[in-house]
Amino acid sequence: MRKRKEDEMRAVALACAVLLMLGWYMFSAAQMQMHNLAADSAVTEPAVPVLMYHHILPEEDITGMFIDNNVVVSLEQFQQDIQTLKSRGYETLSLRQLSDFVRNGAALPAKSVLITFDDGYLSNKQYAMPVLQEAGYTAVIFALTGWVEEHPQIFNPAGLQYLSWPELKQMRHVFQFASHTDNLHSLSWNGSGKLTAVSQQELVDDLQRSVRKLQGTSYFSYPYGHYNATARQVLEEQGIDLAFTVNPVSVQAGDDPLTLGRWDMYQYRLEDILPPV
Repeated sequence: MRKRKEDEMRAVALACAVLLMLGWYMFSAAQMQMHNLAADSAVTEPAVPVLMYHHILPEEDITGMFIDNNVVVSLEQFQQDIQTLKSRGYETLSLRQLSDFVRNGAALPAKSVLITFDDGYLSNKQYAMPVLQEAGYTAVIFALTGWVEEHPQIFNPAGLQYLSWPELKQMRHVFQFASHTDNLHSLSWNGSGKLTAVSQQELVDDLQRSVRKLQGTSYFSYPYGHYNATARQVLEEQGIDLAFTVNPVSVQAGDDPLTLGRWDMYQYRLEDILPPV
């Protein structure tokens, strides 16, 4: 009788031990899953690179006025850049996502990048858009709204053509469009961007025209990357959420949202920018 009770007690003890082990395993698995989810969703790199392009041409067409021209990046380089980003697991951001990261420290995909183009050249549609589409990527065009054409132009690699308003509408599945001023993309007498030389009211008027033509935007890039305290103040007062320079630094949470850095892809290569594999 005593032996039977001892056997029963051992069985109960064993069952309790099994239940405890099962509970510990389930708890550990849940903790591990939560850890993995957090790791997948949070930024694991210290900063987000913002890449800047302008005009894209195949190497064979980089002749004449485009030789050693710092607005031109070859189609072959652009294709390689996108292939590198894709193979290394990078995801493209929207401007809203970057704003939430900069202003609020919001979590982003572990490998994030923002791809931008300045001015609004027709080559962005001709060459860049198919490459981005194939990769499943999006990008931003900071358009000079005073230079946008009323009607589509015929692409000619020997010269510069600009996008048209109908094309901007057609391209919104790949590109966001933001302001690069309406008509302040020139240099003043002292070599500084015209944006820094005009009166405060002229800058306000130009910015409002540009935003209105784009049917609303709160994002901006400074022509030539030039800005001053007055320009920054005007942008802030006019509700601009993010503005970009050409300072070669990646974007970190807490940066000044109206003087963010970008990497000029004419001067730099991804190997200079991305963390080593």
